[in-house]
Amino acid sequence: MSVKSDALEQAVKDWIAARTASDAEPSPRRRAEADRAFARLVACAAPRVRYFIRRYGLSAVHEDGEQACAIALHRAAQSYDPRRAAFTTHLNWQIRAELQALRHRLHGDQRRAPHRLAAETLSLEDPAILDRLVDADAERAAEERASDYLAGRVADRLADDWARRRDTEWRRGKAKLAAQRSLVRRHLTAVEPAGPLSESHRHIVRRAFADIALRVEG
Repeated sequence: MSVKSDALEQAVKDWIAARTASDAEPSPRRRAEADRAFARLVACAAPRVRYFIRRYGLSAVHEDGEQACAIALHRAAQSYDPRRAAFTTHLNWQIRAELQALRHRLHGDQRRAPHRLAAETLSLEDPAILDRLVDADAERAAEERASDYLAGRVADRLADDWARRRDTEWRRGKAKLAAQRSLVRRHLTAVEPAGPLSESHRHIVRRAFADIALRVEG
């Protein structure tokens, strides 16, 4: 992380510690410490706030943008869980949601304003999150598709190579050779019989497979 991100991370940790101490021992001194810690957090987040206000085209209503970002910052700090994501990532989502909602209110954007409480940071190290995200059948399905694709590519190469050798040996009947190549290719990857074959087609496929096997083994 950058120096600014590190400073922001430390500032939110300091505020959480100060807030926790104030909740455990309510007193004017503890509350003042928590307020000062939050003021430092606001100061560290200020460059990020200015950047997002410009990015969302809200410089003309900068004060409203700052207020929306302050709400986002407070919400992000309250809901922050360092085990899930960096604070900068969590804060960015909250700021985006607030500023997009503000822009929607001011300019009537046709895009739907997001629900401000919907932003959530997830950790792929959390087993519960993995159970929500991982499709148990996805790996098997992907492997099957990859296997079918590779088998098809190999079959194409074998059929093309066989057809080229036939073309060299027998330079007539290009259309007939193309039809035979298609026949051989179809049966190279056929799991089930592709339908009844005539005697001549069985002869072509049998000879082609024997020729391909000799080339592969050689």
